[in-house]
Amino acid sequence: MRIAHIITRLIRGGADENTLLSCNAQAEHGHEVYLIYGDEVRQEMLARLDPRIHKLCVGSLRRAISPVHEIKATVEMVRLLRRIRPDIVHTHTSKAGILGRVAARVAGVKGIVHGVHILPFLNVGRVEKITYLVAERALVPFTDKYVNVSQGMMTAGIESNVGKPEKHLVIPSGMDIDKFRTAAPLSAAEVLQHFDVPDQNIDLVLMVAALEPRKRVYEFLDVFKRIVEGRPSACFAVLGEGIDRQRVEQRLVELGLQGRVALLGFRDDVERWIKSARVCVLSSEREGLPRVVVQYALGGSPAVVTALPGVEVIVKNGLTGFTVPIDDIPQMERPILDLLNDEELNARMRANVQALDLEPWGVEHMTSELEKVYSEVLA
Repeated sequence: MRIAHIITRLIRGGADENTLLSCNAQAEHGHEVYLIYGDEVRQEMLARLDPRIHKLCVGSLRRAISPVHEIKATVEMVRLLRRIRPDIVHTHTSKAGILGRVAARVAGVKGIVHGVHILPFLNVGRVEKITYLVAERALVPFTDKYVNVSQGMMTAGIESNVGKPEKHLVIPSGMDIDKFRTAAPLSAAEVLQHFDVPDQNIDLVLMVAALEPRKRVYEFLDVFKRIVEGRPSACFAVLGEGIDRQRVEQRLVELGLQGRVALLGFRDDVERWIKSARVCVLSSEREGLPRVVVQYALGGSPAVVTALPGVEVIVKNGLTGFTVPIDDIPQMERPILDLLNDEELNARMRANVQALDLEPWGVEHMTSELEKVYSEVLA
Protein backbone atom coordinates (compact mmCIF):
# COMPACT_ATOMS: atom_id res chain seq x y z
CA MET A 1 0.00 0.00 0.00
CA ARG A 2 1.26 3.49 -0.81
CA ILE A 3 0.51 5.85 2.09
CA ALA A 4 1.12 9.60 2.33
CA HIS A 5 0.93 11.26 5.74
CA ILE A 6 0.60 15.06 5.91
CA ILE A 7 1.32 17.11 9.04
CA THR A 8 1.74 20.85 9.57
CA ARG A 9 4.93 20.68 11.60
CA LEU A 10 7.25 17.98 12.88
CA ILE A 11 8.46 19.01 16.33
CA ARG A 12 7.95 16.91 19.45
CA GLY A 13 4.26 17.31 20.12
CA GLY A 14 1.83 14.46 20.60
CA ALA A 15 0.45 14.49 17.05
CA ASP A 16 3.99 14.62 15.68
CA GLU A 17 5.10 11.61 17.74
CA ASN A 18 1.98 9.72 16.71
CA THR A 19 2.64 10.44 13.04
CA LEU A 20 6.31 9.49 13.26
CA LEU A 21 5.54 6.16 14.94
CA SER A 22 2.74 5.41 12.44
CA CYS A 23 5.08 6.07 9.51
CA ASN A 24 7.88 3.94 10.96
CA ALA A 25 5.60 1.02 11.77
CA GLN A 26 3.97 1.11 8.33
CA ALA A 27 7.38 1.16 6.64
CA GLU A 28 8.42 -1.83 8.75
CA HIS A 29 5.28 -3.64 7.59
CA GLY A 30 6.37 -3.21 3.98
CA HIS A 31 4.23 -0.27 2.91
CA GLU A 32 5.57 2.55 0.73
CA VAL A 33 5.35 5.55 3.05
CA TYR A 34 5.66 9.27 2.33
CA LEU A 35 5.69 12.02 4.96
CA ILE A 36 4.80 15.56 3.86
CA TYR A 37 5.49 18.23 6.48
CA GLY A 38 5.67 22.01 6.75
CA ASP A 39 8.41 24.53 7.44
CA GLU A 40 8.64 23.94 11.20
CA VAL A 41 10.66 20.78 11.76
CA ARG A 42 13.19 19.51 14.28
CA GLN A 43 16.11 17.62 12.81
CA GLU A 44 16.08 15.01 15.57
CA MET A 45 12.55 14.07 14.52
CA LEU A 46 13.67 13.57 10.92
CA ALA A 47 16.59 11.49 12.18
CA ARG A 48 14.18 9.13 13.95
CA LEU A 49 12.27 8.34 10.76
CA ASP A 50 12.85 4.95 9.15
CA PRO A 51 15.24 5.49 6.20
CA ARG A 52 12.72 3.85 3.88
CA ILE A 53 10.28 6.73 4.40
CA HIS A 54 10.19 9.40 1.68
CA LYS A 55 10.46 12.82 3.36
CA LEU A 56 8.95 15.82 1.55
CA CYS A 57 9.01 19.37 2.94
CA VAL A 58 6.42 21.92 1.78
CA GLY A 59 7.86 25.22 3.01
CA SER A 60 4.63 27.15 2.52
CA LEU A 61 2.75 24.80 4.87
CA ARG A 62 2.85 26.89 8.03
CA ARG A 63 0.92 26.97 11.26
CA ALA A 64 0.23 30.73 11.13
CA ILE A 65 -2.75 31.90 9.10
CA SER A 66 -1.67 33.27 5.70
CA PRO A 67 -3.95 32.97 2.65
CA VAL A 68 -1.00 33.32 0.28
CA HIS A 69 0.97 30.52 1.93
CA GLU A 70 -2.13 28.35 2.20
CA ILE A 71 -2.82 28.59 -1.52
CA LYS A 72 0.83 27.88 -2.33
CA ALA A 73 0.92 24.91 0.06
CA THR A 74 -2.25 23.42 -1.39
CA VAL A 75 -1.00 23.76 -4.97
CA GLU A 76 2.35 22.21 -4.03
CA MET A 77 0.68 19.29 -2.26
CA VAL A 78 -1.60 18.65 -5.24
CA ARG A 79 1.50 18.47 -7.43
CA LEU A 80 3.26 16.09 -5.02
CA LEU A 81 0.25 13.82 -4.61
CA ARG A 82 -0.29 13.59 -8.36
CA ARG A 83 3.32 12.49 -8.67
CA ILE A 84 3.23 10.06 -5.73
CA ARG A 85 -0.25 8.67 -6.52
CA PRO A 86 -0.86 7.29 -3.02
CA ASP A 87 -3.63 4.84 -2.20
CA ILE A 88 -4.24 6.63 1.10
CA VAL A 89 -3.67 10.17 2.31
CA HIS A 90 -3.73 10.40 6.11
CA THR A 91 -3.75 13.99 7.38
CA HIS A 92 -2.86 15.14 10.89
CA THR A 93 -3.41 18.43 12.79
CA SER A 94 -5.73 21.29 11.86
CA LYS A 95 -3.95 23.21 9.09
CA ALA A 96 -2.55 20.13 7.33
CA GLY A 97 -5.89 18.43 7.84
CA ILE A 98 -7.77 21.13 5.96
CA LEU A 99 -5.29 21.84 3.16
CA GLY A 100 -4.17 18.23 2.85
CA ARG A 101 -7.68 16.88 2.36
CA VAL A 102 -8.43 19.52 -0.27
CA ALA A 103 -5.19 18.66 -2.08
CA ALA A 104 -5.90 14.93 -1.87
CA ARG A 105 -9.38 15.35 -3.34
CA VAL A 106 -8.12 17.59 -6.17
CA ALA A 107 -5.31 15.10 -6.88
CA GLY A 108 -7.83 12.27 -7.14
CA VAL A 109 -6.63 10.20 -4.18
CA LYS A 110 -9.00 7.31 -3.54
CA GLY A 111 -8.75 7.07 0.25
CA ILE A 112 -8.64 10.13 2.54
CA VAL A 113 -8.34 9.67 6.30
CA HIS A 114 -8.08 12.46 8.87
CA GLY A 115 -6.48 11.97 12.27
CA VAL A 116 -8.34 13.93 14.95
CA HIS A 117 -5.69 14.68 17.57
CA ILE A 118 -7.51 17.84 18.62
CA LEU A 119 -10.65 19.65 17.46
CA PRO A 120 -9.68 23.20 16.44
CA PHE A 121 -13.10 24.65 17.26
CA LEU A 122 -13.14 23.63 20.94
CA ASN A 123 -12.33 26.16 23.68
CA VAL A 124 -11.43 28.99 21.28
CA GLY A 125 -12.93 32.42 20.51
CA ARG A 126 -16.23 32.77 18.68
CA VAL A 127 -14.77 33.84 15.31
CA GLU A 128 -12.15 31.09 15.34
CA LYS A 129 -14.75 28.53 16.38
CA ILE A 130 -17.13 29.45 13.55
CA THR A 131 -14.31 29.54 10.99
CA TYR A 132 -13.03 26.07 11.87
CA LEU A 133 -16.53 24.60 12.15
CA VAL A 134 -17.44 25.85 8.68
CA ALA A 135 -14.17 24.47 7.28
CA GLU A 136 -14.51 21.08 8.96
CA ARG A 137 -18.13 20.66 7.91
CA ALA A 138 -17.25 21.61 4.34
CA LEU A 139 -14.57 18.90 4.30
CA VAL A 140 -16.86 16.08 5.43
CA PRO A 141 -17.49 14.94 1.80
CA PHE A 142 -13.71 14.85 1.28
CA THR A 143 -13.12 12.60 4.30
CA ASP A 144 -13.64 8.84 4.18
CA LYS A 145 -12.81 8.20 7.84
CA TYR A 146 -12.04 10.20 10.98
CA VAL A 147 -9.55 8.51 13.28
CA ASN A 148 -10.06 10.03 16.74
CA VAL A 149 -7.55 9.65 19.56
CA SER A 150 -10.31 9.37 22.17
CA GLN A 151 -14.00 8.74 22.65
CA GLY A 152 -14.31 12.33 23.88
CA MET A 153 -12.93 13.70 20.61
CA MET A 154 -15.21 11.48 18.57
CA THR A 155 -18.31 12.45 20.54
CA ALA A 156 -17.49 16.17 20.26
CA GLY A 157 -16.97 15.88 16.51
CA ILE A 158 -20.22 14.01 15.91
CA GLU A 159 -22.20 16.37 18.15
CA SER A 160 -20.76 19.29 16.14
CA ASN A 161 -22.05 17.73 12.89
CA VAL A 162 -18.55 17.01 11.59
CA GLY A 163 -19.30 13.75 9.85
CA LYS A 164 -21.88 11.08 10.62
CA PRO A 165 -21.13 8.45 13.29
CA GLU A 166 -20.31 5.77 10.71
CA LYS A 167 -17.39 7.87 9.47
CA HIS A 168 -15.83 8.02 12.94
CA LEU A 169 -13.83 5.58 15.01
CA VAL A 170 -11.35 5.68 17.89
CA ILE A 171 -7.77 4.43 17.68
CA PRO A 172 -5.65 5.31 20.72
CA SER A 173 -2.43 7.16 19.94
CA GLY A 174 0.31 4.53 19.99
CA MET A 175 3.57 4.75 21.89
CA ASP A 176 6.38 2.58 23.27
CA ILE A 177 4.50 1.52 26.39
CA ASP A 178 7.30 -0.68 27.75
CA LYS A 179 9.74 2.24 27.76
CA PHE A 180 7.54 4.13 30.21
CA ARG A 181 6.59 1.11 32.30
CA THR A 182 10.11 -0.19 32.88
CA ALA A 183 12.03 3.09 33.18
CA ALA A 184 14.27 3.60 36.18
CA PRO A 185 13.62 6.76 38.21
CA LEU A 186 16.27 9.46 38.35
CA SER A 187 18.46 9.57 41.41
CA ALA A 188 17.83 12.31 43.95
CA ALA A 189 21.07 13.98 42.86
CA GLU A 190 20.03 13.92 39.19
CA VAL A 191 16.81 15.73 40.05
CA LEU A 192 18.30 18.16 42.57
CA GLN A 193 20.94 19.46 40.16
CA HIS A 194 18.20 21.30 38.27
CA PHE A 195 16.97 23.20 41.32
CA ASP A 196 18.45 25.66 43.78
CA VAL A 197 16.63 24.95 47.04
CA PRO A 198 17.77 24.17 50.59
CA ASP A 199 15.71 20.97 50.74
CA GLN A 200 17.49 17.70 50.03
CA ASN A 201 14.21 15.78 49.94
CA ILE A 202 12.06 17.58 47.40
CA ASP A 203 8.58 16.71 46.15
CA LEU A 204 8.64 16.83 42.37
CA VAL A 205 5.62 18.17 40.50
CA LEU A 206 6.06 17.43 36.79
CA MET A 207 4.46 18.76 33.63
CA VAL A 208 5.37 17.41 30.19
CA ALA A 209 4.13 20.09 27.81
CA ALA A 210 5.27 22.44 25.08
CA LEU A 211 5.66 26.03 26.21
CA GLU A 212 2.69 27.24 24.21
CA PRO A 213 -0.22 29.45 25.36
CA ARG A 214 -2.82 26.67 25.15
CA LYS A 215 -0.81 24.57 27.64
CA ARG A 216 -1.14 27.42 30.19
CA VAL A 217 2.18 26.85 31.94
CA TYR A 218 2.24 30.62 32.57
CA GLU A 219 -1.08 30.48 34.41
CA PHE A 220 -0.12 27.34 36.32
CA LEU A 221 2.83 29.14 37.91
CA ASP A 222 0.38 31.12 40.06
CA VAL A 223 -1.14 27.83 41.22
CA PHE A 224 2.30 26.44 41.98
CA LYS A 225 3.20 29.53 44.01
CA ARG A 226 0.36 28.66 46.39
CA ILE A 227 1.37 24.99 46.40
CA VAL A 228 4.84 25.96 47.65
CA GLU A 229 3.21 27.90 50.47
CA GLY A 230 1.38 24.72 51.51
CA ARG A 231 4.25 22.32 50.78
CA PRO A 232 7.64 24.11 50.99
CA SER A 233 9.49 21.04 49.65
CA ALA A 234 7.63 21.20 46.30
CA CYS A 235 9.59 21.82 43.10
CA PHE A 236 8.18 22.07 39.59
CA ALA A 237 9.80 20.80 36.38
CA VAL A 238 8.47 21.44 32.88
CA LEU A 239 9.70 19.24 30.04
CA GLY A 240 9.02 20.99 26.75
CA GLU A 241 9.94 23.97 24.62
CA GLY A 242 8.04 26.62 22.72
CA ILE A 243 7.17 30.20 21.92
CA ASP A 244 5.93 30.97 25.45
CA ARG A 245 9.31 30.43 27.15
CA GLN A 246 10.21 34.09 27.62
CA ARG A 247 6.83 34.94 29.10
CA VAL A 248 6.98 31.94 31.45
CA GLU A 249 10.53 32.80 32.54
CA GLN A 250 9.49 36.36 33.30
CA ARG A 251 6.49 35.21 35.33
CA LEU A 252 8.42 32.78 37.50
CA VAL A 253 10.84 35.61 38.37
CA GLU A 254 7.92 37.88 39.24
CA LEU A 255 6.58 35.18 41.56
CA GLY A 256 9.96 34.57 43.17
CA LEU A 257 10.08 30.95 42.00
CA GLN A 258 13.65 30.99 40.64
CA GLY A 259 15.48 27.88 41.73
CA ARG A 260 12.21 26.09 42.45
CA VAL A 261 10.94 25.88 38.86
CA ALA A 262 13.04 24.24 36.14
CA LEU A 263 12.23 24.70 32.45
CA LEU A 264 14.17 21.79 31.00
CA GLY A 265 13.19 21.86 27.32
CA PHE A 266 12.62 18.74 25.26
CA ARG A 267 14.25 15.71 26.87
CA ASP A 268 15.08 12.18 25.86
CA ASP A 269 14.52 10.84 29.39
CA VAL A 270 10.90 11.89 29.92
CA GLU A 271 10.01 8.42 31.19
CA ARG A 272 12.58 8.67 34.00
CA TRP A 273 11.23 12.05 35.09
CA ILE A 274 7.71 10.64 35.23
CA LYS A 275 8.94 7.77 37.40
CA SER A 276 10.56 10.33 39.72
CA ALA A 277 7.52 12.60 40.08
CA ARG A 278 5.34 12.73 43.16
CA VAL A 279 2.49 14.01 41.02
CA CYS A 280 2.15 14.82 37.31
CA VAL A 281 0.04 17.70 36.04
CA LEU A 282 -1.37 19.18 32.84
CA SER A 283 -3.23 22.50 32.65
CA SER A 284 -4.09 22.58 28.93
CA GLU A 285 -6.97 24.62 27.59
CA ARG A 286 -7.62 22.34 24.63
CA GLU A 287 -6.27 18.98 23.50
CA GLY A 288 -7.43 15.59 22.38
CA LEU A 289 -6.49 12.85 24.81
CA PRO A 290 -2.92 14.05 25.47
CA ARG A 291 -0.31 11.34 25.02
CA VAL A 292 1.48 12.60 28.12
CA VAL A 293 -1.53 11.73 30.28
CA VAL A 294 -1.20 8.12 29.10
CA GLN A 295 2.56 8.31 29.70
CA TYR A 296 1.98 9.58 33.24
CA ALA A 297 -0.16 6.48 33.84
CA LEU A 298 2.37 4.14 32.23
CA GLY A 299 4.93 5.56 34.66
CA GLY A 300 2.58 4.84 37.56
CA SER A 301 2.04 8.45 38.58
CA PRO A 302 -1.25 9.95 39.75
CA ALA A 303 -2.16 13.05 37.77
CA VAL A 304 -4.07 16.29 38.23
CA VAL A 305 -5.30 17.59 34.89
CA THR A 306 -7.92 19.80 33.29
CA ALA A 307 -11.03 17.88 32.23
CA LEU A 308 -10.23 17.66 28.52
CA PRO A 309 -12.50 15.48 26.36
CA GLY A 310 -11.37 11.87 26.75
CA VAL A 311 -8.99 12.19 29.72
CA GLU A 312 -11.50 10.46 31.98
CA VAL A 313 -10.44 7.15 30.41
CA ILE A 314 -7.08 7.54 32.17
CA VAL A 315 -7.59 10.08 34.94
CA LYS A 316 -10.60 8.70 36.78
CA ASN A 317 -11.48 11.48 39.17
CA GLY A 318 -10.77 10.42 42.75
CA LEU A 319 -9.34 7.04 41.71
CA THR A 320 -6.26 7.51 39.50
CA GLY A 321 -5.98 11.27 39.89
CA PHE A 322 -8.11 14.37 39.79
CA THR A 323 -9.69 16.46 37.04
CA VAL A 324 -10.68 20.11 37.35
CA PRO A 325 -12.82 22.28 35.05
CA ILE A 326 -10.93 23.52 31.99
CA ASP A 327 -11.80 27.14 32.80
CA ASP A 328 -10.75 26.94 36.47
CA ILE A 329 -7.13 25.80 36.82
CA PRO A 330 -6.78 27.39 40.31
CA GLN A 331 -8.78 24.35 41.42
CA MET A 332 -5.68 22.25 40.71
CA GLU A 333 -4.06 23.51 43.91
CA ARG A 334 -6.08 21.46 46.41
CA PRO A 335 -5.73 17.99 44.82
CA ILE A 336 -2.02 18.53 44.11
CA LEU A 337 -1.45 19.45 47.76
CA ASP A 338 -3.49 16.43 48.84
CA LEU A 339 -1.28 14.12 46.76
CA LEU A 340 1.87 15.76 48.12
CA ASN A 341 0.78 15.73 51.75
CA ASP A 342 -1.20 12.48 52.03
CA GLU A 343 1.06 9.42 51.68
CA GLU A 344 -1.84 6.98 51.87
CA LEU A 345 -3.83 8.78 49.16
CA ASN A 346 -0.79 8.95 46.88
CA ALA A 347 -0.03 5.24 47.34
CA ARG A 348 -3.66 4.23 46.77
CA MET A 349 -3.88 6.22 43.56
CA ARG A 350 -0.59 4.78 42.31
CA ALA A 351 -1.98 1.29 42.81
CA ASN A 352 -5.12 2.24 40.89
CA VAL A 353 -3.05 3.74 38.07
CA GLN A 354 -1.00 0.56 37.76
CA ALA A 355 -4.21 -1.47 37.42
CA LEU A 356 -5.28 0.42 34.27
CA ASP A 357 -5.31 -1.52 31.00
CA LEU A 358 -3.04 0.54 28.75
CA GLU A 359 -2.29 -2.10 26.11
CA PRO A 360 -4.48 -0.34 23.49
CA TRP A 361 -1.90 2.48 23.46
CA GLY A 362 0.82 0.22 22.06
CA VAL A 363 2.25 1.00 18.61
CA GLU A 364 1.36 -2.42 17.20
CA HIS A 365 -2.28 -2.04 18.18
CA MET A 366 -2.45 1.39 16.55
CA THR A 367 -0.76 0.14 13.38
CA SER A 368 -2.99 -2.91 12.96
CA GLU A 369 -6.13 -0.83 13.51
CA LEU A 370 -5.00 1.77 10.97
CA GLU A 371 -4.41 -0.94 8.38
CA LYS A 372 -7.99 -2.15 8.90
CA VAL A 373 -9.26 1.39 8.35
CA TYR A 374 -7.21 1.85 5.18
CA SER A 375 -8.40 -1.49 3.78
CA GLU A 376 -12.02 -0.61 4.52
CA VAL A 377 -11.67 2.78 2.83
CA LEU A 378 -10.12 1.23 -0.28
CA ALA A 379 -12.54 -1.70 -0.52
